[in-house]
Amino acid sequence: MLVDERSAALKVPTAPSGTALVRARPRPWTLLVGGSLLLAALTLLFPSAPTYDPWSWIIWGREVAHLDLVTTEGPSWKPLPVMFTTVFSLFGSWSPDLWLVVARAGAIASVVLAYAVARRVGGGVVGGVVAAAALGIAPWWIRNAALGNSEGLIVAFLLGAIDRHLAGDRRFAFLLAVCAGLLRPEAWPFLGLYGLFLLWTRSVSWKLIVGAGVGVLALWLLPEWWGSGDLLRAAHRAKNVNAGAPTYADNPALEVLNDAGDMLTGPLMVGLAAAAAMVMVKRSRSLAWLIAMSIAWLGLVAYMTQDGFSGNQRYLIAPVALLIVLGGAGAGWVVHTVLAWLRGAETRRGALVVAVALVAGVGFMVPSFQRLDPTFTGLKWQADLADQLPGLVATAGGADALKRCGDPYTGPFLVPLVAWHLRLHTEQVQLTPRTPAVVFRVKTTNFSRGAVPTLRGVGAGRTLASSDKWRIVAACG
Repeated sequence: MLVDERSAALKVPTAPSGTALVRARPRPWTLLVGGSLLLAALTLLFPSAPTYDPWSWIIWGREVAHLDLVTTEGPSWKPLPVMFTTVFSLFGSWSPDLWLVVARAGAIASVVLAYAVARRVGGGVVGGVVAAAALGIAPWWIRNAALGNSEGLIVAFLLGAIDRHLAGDRRFAFLLAVCAGLLRPEAWPFLGLYGLFLLWTRSVSWKLIVGAGVGVLALWLLPEWWGSGDLLRAAHRAKNVNAGAPTYADNPALEVLNDAGDMLTGPLMVGLAAAAAMVMVKRSRSLAWLIAMSIAWLGLVAYMTQDGFSGNQRYLIAPVALLIVLGGAGAGWVVHTVLAWLRGAETRRGALVVAVALVAGVGFMVPSFQRLDPTFTGLKWQADLADQLPGLVATAGGADALKRCGDPYTGPFLVPLVAWHLRLHTEQVQLTPRTPAVVFRVKTTNFSRGAVPTLRGVGAGRTLASSDKWRIVAACG
């Protein structure tokens, strides 16, 4: 009898412990990454194509996989994107879409992290909603994310590092900061200072910090040495500036700061003033450090532009995104302070906070609405350019036949796109046609008056294929 009872007792299932239940739940970061990737994949249902820099990273990934890297032409080298595109090259023609998913997932995750950081530094729910809404609707944010630029990723790593640091997870914060350092060299001073802080506080092993620093430098410099023979080719390329860049202004540094101001809307400026007031009232050390960091980053970009770098808008996205988060936090602090003066039941107050957060979020989105239409028009044009080219190459006889005809030429901003579809190095697609040649004439933007490049060096040639945006002209040898 006792044996039977003991056996039965052993067979009775026990409820899982609280620890086991916690471990069974998906971690928030797993949900963030997975959800962002899923939403980013769904965006491919809309017209989609990478722009100049991402096309170059995609080509370099293919070349690294084939141990044939050539970086003498194209944009500055970026280690982290090419790590992804090297793996994606194994999937052939899917590689561009896979990179777009990763780049857009970074932008989506950034919006979520903007909410988290703004709320954590004192903005509450209202501040979080305002920051996320203002960042997510900004036309420059949508454009860069849609075209596959890496700015969405660097902002995600930056905000993620801040969030984890404030949560006390210094190791994870440092690793996220290292990823940011693999996307833009402007992140290096902040990564270095954070590494010194972690060494001083003994929060992270010195071996990890030193190893990460060496790794970041090696991944930036050694591939350029392999691909071009010049360790500093990326820095030299960054000073080869296109016409119209802020570096050509009478005062390049001031021009950069004006551009940063144009990226911020009026309500965000008010929110930033409130954030400055919050620092003084609450004596928030973390908020003060974030304000100082954003100003220092802007100052660094201004100094680099004064020194000859282009200073284009993409350089400003990381610090401006941080300013948006701070502006959202400031606005949220003001609203929550006002709500604290109101009287009423706690349940009604909670519902009131949600309602006010939604209204405030919409209010901060309104200034960006009028600028969205030209943004989407331009994105569709770029997507059509990329979508039409493969069919035109096939109609013209295929990539191999075109390469046998002569050297390929196209407009300056479409070089990597043509190189990808002809399976060439970027340096093999040139700008000024000379016979024998295959000229990919293109209307670069929807407001271009004519197509480029000129046919003066090759004559009329023979049109092999054409569309409303492209014309492939052969002047074979």
